Amino acid sequence: MKNANGINRRDFIKKAGLLGGFAGLAGAGVSGLAAGSSKESYTGWGRTAYGKDQFFNRQPFFSDTPTYEQVGKPQRIPYIDDLFNRLGELRRLMMARPGSEPRWSFEMGVDALPEPLRSYYKIRPDALDEYRQAMEKAREQRENWPKYRADHLLAEAYSAAHASFLGGPGSFPPQPQGPPEESDFRGVDERYLELKSPIHGSQLIKQITHTFGASLVGICRLKEEWVTQGFMRGVGKTDFEVPKHWKYVIVVAIPHEWDSMYANPIYGNSYDAYSKLRFIVGKLEVFIKKLGYPARAQFPPTAYEIAMPPVAIDAGLGEQGRHGVLITPELGANSRLAAVITDMPLEPDSPIDVGIKKFCNKCKICAEECPSGAISFADSPETISRGYKRWSIHQEKCYKIWNSVATSHARGCRVCIAVCPYSRKRNWIHNIVRVADPRDPTGLFASGMLAMQKSFFAYPGGEAYLPPPDGSNQTYIDPPKWLNTDEWFIK
Repeated sequence: MKNANGINRRDFIKKAGLLGGFAGLAGAGVSGLAAGSSKESYTGWGRTAYGKDQFFNRQPFFSDTPTYEQVGKPQRIPYIDDLFNRLGELRRLMMARPGSEPRWSFEMGVDALPEPLRSYYKIRPDALDEYRQAMEKAREQRENWPKYRADHLLAEAYSAAHASFLGGPGSFPPQPQGPPEESDFRGVDERYLELKSPIHGSQLIKQITHTFGASLVGICRLKEEWVTQGFMRGVGKTDFEVPKHWKYVIVVAIPHEWDSMYANPIYGNSYDAYSKLRFIVGKLEVFIKKLGYPARAQFPPTAYEIAMPPVAIDAGLGEQGRHGVLITPELGANSRLAAVITDMPLEPDSPIDVGIKKFCNKCKICAEECPSGAISFADSPETISRGYKRWSIHQEKCYKIWNSVATSHARGCRVCIAVCPYSRKRNWIHNIVRVADPRDPTGLFASGMLAMQKSFFAYPGGEAYLPPPDGSNQTYIDPPKWLNTDEWFIK
């Protein structure tokens, strides 16, 4: 029923209730901010990273002398005393180089060893015999592995994945060599067991990827339009058909270290998350290959053949923000992405709509704070690109600021990530927002939260982030103590 002014009574009561809720939330704002000061509210936070695992109070137990006992004149440690150094020397003697014979074998005896191995084993003959027995046991272990492989396939794949970055020179994961039909299958083991179902495959991959360090993991089918054209790693400049085995994408998201991220542009960097992502998807590539499926890691800063934000949207991780960056409910815009392409049977996730796109239409904080003016102030996405309407930034303007801020050697600005209202800690007040906003059809909740955001958080504004004379080297939030030079050095 409507009154004379055309207002629906039920809608009025609902909106009045929402406004009352806003007032209550505003009253709780101070305590919400206090809760947000705790490190535990960071998604992806770890006790070890901030030294909190060292919980024992050592102060009462400090001593003038260590507990180890000196009984003679101290001496330097010969490198050969280390087991792995010693065995490395032996293996190099026992393994024949191309076109030559081994330089030593057990049958030749201790006297045939070069120094310092000869002297070491002369006084420890039992140690050399133990090594011989160890090599025999290793041979037996390899021969017996087929008996146990069915029971311990995942344990082997998991171990191989963690050990893979130790395997050789160069960056990890290694760049592809040759076309995907060759490089993606290089190192793939014979498929020994079949998955029970694609659902089992997805659950397994997500669990394993989280243990590798991923905060968020989603899976989608790979759409052809998200595959780049004109260049392929391992091949070079070329136009190519999407390989038939590029069926699914496992998308991984982790945050930048939170405190330094908030102190952008001067104290932030992209490499903290990038380096972790490379290890996560590099290990995942190895793990999948050990199960018998081809895999191809996609990782920052430039090792991609697919566009990451739309793939992450398809995988259900989040939505694209006004600043062009993926926004997730858990990490906000502080979401850095990598992926692995495979044809392992997987159950895809569904995209989500939690109101982020609608919120970005009205927010505009990132555009207001962008020192380059690269972010649009339009009321809705206006760029049509390759058949899709989306937000688009002015890339050259953005890149100019990358090279203008006080830490241009760190390559970037990232102010838009720091100021985004979704890039907030995991405390009770923001958890309420995450739950309530997507369920509010009126949009009033989002408007109220935006008003609180602009009231409770200070924003330096646009050019203030630039060095003088254009700005004053401002950061969004003060740097953490461990990145503040004045705390540690005399200038």
